[in-house]
Amino acid sequence: MMIGSRGISLSLVSVLGALLLGPARAEAHLFEFYVDGYGGGLYGTPQIAGFPQPKPDTVEDFFHDQSGGLLGARLGLELLHTDLYLQFDQFFNRMGAAGSALQLMLGWDMCLGKRSNKGLCGLLGAYGGLVFGFPYTPHPPIDRSQIATFGVAAEGQGGLEYHVNRFLVLQALGTVGYHFLFRTLQGDGIVVANDGSVSFPTSHGFHLMAKVGIRFHLSVL
Repeated sequence: MMIGSRGISLSLVSVLGALLLGPARAEAHLFEFYVDGYGGGLYGTPQIAGFPQPKPDTVEDFFHDQSGGLLGARLGLELLHTDLYLQFDQFFNRMGAAGSALQLMLGWDMCLGKRSNKGLCGLLGAYGGLVFGFPYTPHPPIDRSQIATFGVAAEGQGGLEYHVNRFLVLQALGTVGYHFLFRTLQGDGIVVANDGSVSFPTSHGFHLMAKVGIRFHLSVL
């Protein structure tokens, strides 16, 4: 029995050592500048009723209306393990090139299992920030008259990255997000009551995205 107990103890120590010292570790960058390009699909749930209370005036949800395919790009910076990025998505549905969205997001992510500058890793992240929705592809300079809806969103992201070399990464990612949006004047969203008060109809719900793409980056671990 004593030999068996020692064998079990040694096995547990070996397993813990492998988990702590093995290659499947979480990594993030002290500094990284990156540019992403990707394609995929979007699904937005219908307008969620009854939250918050009292229920506000509602409109059709922007992400639900744009459900379909997407093409997008992201420009980002990671500093001290914190990400800040600007993301543009062009949506496609039965109407062809439909609406589009611009997101400014702040958050954190980690790569599980990356080996040096080459290899496969799992990616986990959480982000939050601002969303601006357009009923078409916006044209510069972007001004208030082009914005159909705006608000805030929180997103969780997971997927796989394959690091081809220190500059090139292939990605397959899934995103689950929740948004709360206000309709603007461009979308005839301002409502003036008899007492003179002004309100903006709102929409809120979940959005799901699946993407495959490529990243070019410069980083310092």
